[in-house]
Amino acid sequence: MAHRMKRLIAYLWSLWLRFRRHHEISTVIRVSSRSELPNELGRALYIVGDPPKWAVLQCPCGCGDTIDVNLMRSRNPVWQLAVVNGRPTFHPSLWVPAEKCGAHFWIRDGKITWV
Repeated sequence: MAHRMKRLIAYLWSLWLRFRRHHEISTVIRVSSRSELPNELGRALYIVGDPPKWAVLQCPCGCGDTIDVNLMRSRNPVWQLAVVNGRPTFHPSLWVPAEKCGAHFWIRDGKITWV
């Protein structure tokens, strides 16, 4: 029983560390096409297209996955993005499917808040 408890605590600690890896979007960069995206996205949010079609960012949990957020109203699901003073806000929350990392978070005024 004690061994299971230690494993559970270690697992929860690793999750906490992973989900706190970074807690804000530091830069918003506009590009005209996906071919302009770098291999490493870092803490930047990339807005693709004019008018914007996609927002692309690296998952803030640290898993390394790229998250593509649809901004086109003609497709579902669709998110609203506002950028004020270089700080992005998304509505609704962003999530990654459970078969990947399962991250679920808000980005408001550039800050990441975990659900």
